[in-house]
Amino acid sequence: MEENQIPDNFWGIPIGKETTPEALLKDLWDPNTEEVFPPKNFIGLGWGVNFHAIGKKLGIF
Repeated sequence: MEENQIPDNFWGIPIGKETTPEALLKDLWDPNTEEVFPPKNFIGLGWGVNFHAIGKKLGIF
């Protein structure tokens, strides 16, 4: 791994590295996956909350 390269995870916890508004939106609303807690895309450590998947599971969509 290069010296300045950020790993994709830290001890199995995903690391989000993108800084775009699209990455933040994908963390909160991603109709392309049914995962309720997908790995973060926007800056941060852990998982996002996909409200679209929650709505589908509740029968709202």
